Amino acid sequence: MIDILKKSIIIVIMLLSSVIINAQNFNKFTDKLAFGGDIGMSFGTYMYINVSPIVYYSVSENFVLGLGIDYTYFKDNSYPGFTYESSIWSPRLMARYFLGENIFLHAEIQQMFYQDVYGTTLNPNSWISSTRYYAGGGYRTWIGSSSYSFIMLLFDLQSDEFYFGINPQIQMGFAVGI
Repeated sequence: MIDILKKSIIIVIMLLSSVIINAQNFNKFTDKLAFGGDIGMSFGTYMYINVSPIVYYSVSENFVLGLGIDYTYFKDNSYPGFTYESSIWSPRLMARYFLGENIFLHAEIQQMFYQDVYGTTLNPNSWISSTRYYAGGGYRTWIGSSSYSFIMLLFDLQSDEFYFGINPQIQMGFAVGI
């Protein structure tokens, strides 16, 4: 069921992209670009630092594609005598479709790369790759004429033993037009 849902999301993104690209006239390329992302951190027994820049491209007034990189460092001291520490690098591709002025649907693919410090593979400290599929929606608030902040609720469609985080997750970020 989840595989069908993942494939459906990818097909919808591709179809929407091709239809909307052919249907629109645009000004210059830089008018369609925006930069943004999010940062997050938590300190204590579980330390978490995240930086996630992204470049947005407005395909149309209602459809935005984004390409970014996500870096997360975390350290978990919650188990006596054992410290789990790792970095995660994740290139990401997202699509966002606005249903009106501020409400949007969001789909995202991330390819996570991280060290296997738990020893789940035969080679301890080897790098593991895990593909994540997220879907959800959100709300944006305009800050000026070409910038906005947003909040969204995303569901990981593939929670498994390689998942780091809470499902669903709340993300907040921003986009700043050029």
